Amino acid sequence: MKFNIITWNINFIHDGFFKRLININKILEKEMETTHIIALQEATLPFGDKIKELYSFLTKPNLKYFDTPLLERNNLYKNINKISTKYKKYIFYCFDYLMNKLLLICCCLFSYLGYYHKNLYFNYPYIFFIVSFLFMPIGLGMWYFFGLLVIYDKSIKTVIKNKNIDNRIIQYFDFVFNNKDVRVVNIHLPPGKKIKDKERRLKHIKKIIRLCKKKKNVIILGDFNDNEKSNIFRYMIKKGYNSVHEFLGEYVNTYPCDNPEECIDFVMIKGNIKIEKASLFGDSNASDHKGIKVTLDI
Repeated sequence: MKFNIITWNINFIHDGFFKRLININKILEKEMETTHIIALQEATLPFGDKIKELYSFLTKPNLKYFDTPLLERNNLYKNINKISTKYKKYIFYCFDYLMNKLLLICCCLFSYLGYYHKNLYFNYPYIFFIVSFLFMPIGLGMWYFFGLLVIYDKSIKTVIKNKNIDNRIIQYFDFVFNNKDVRVVNIHLPPGKKIKDKERRLKHIKKIIRLCKKKKNVIILGDFNDNEKSNIFRYMIKKGYNSVHEFLGEYVNTYPCDNPEECIDFVMIKGNIKIEKASLFGDSNASDHKGIKVTLDI
């Protein structure tokens, strides 16, 4: 049976957020009509139930979704809950309201200074952390406001879970399709070009594969922050995973979107799953990554 799945890094921390968000919604609203699962990375995640105000396509009645911020929010709510039980409803409301106002400030900053922010993070990390310390609410808020988001058709009966691997969040979930058990893992591996960054990514992928060791049919997808020549890619091939790109006989570059230089976004599969077709979509008016849409025969 045909099964359609998408992975896309929509990159919250990048220039032109408000304009890009309009295009992101248009693309995903159209794609969701024929797609079973959409896995997003670097998605914007408001507090409370405000997420549909950003992603208007989520109002479709046939959809469910599950969001996971890079920093766990439950501890914040637990601590607030300890302060007062009598007025917790009002406290939670005020907290969500204030955090979403802070999110609005972050959205404005990233809309005009997103590229500058990323350049500072990768090229001058010490300055970045000093600035983050001086503007702590925004610096901390940034990590609470974006993360992973999975949208799926209600016909998929599943419970999505998250797992912290060395301070990096992944999402994973199991479901039955065409009488076959399938596990999907949505990942966003750590960035960086240094040797220690590459070693960290390899360490992460080894733990993710161990998490799926007992599963026959597995789909691991997302932003790998590394290409097909990397140790993590070779390791996955060694462990029995195949890439959508490899199946097609070519490596289609996904980043940066306007003039892609390398492929760092992948759909890796293992088990009794066949790739029917795959394609890229999106442009810089939506994200600096191209999305990957794949039709599988499960």
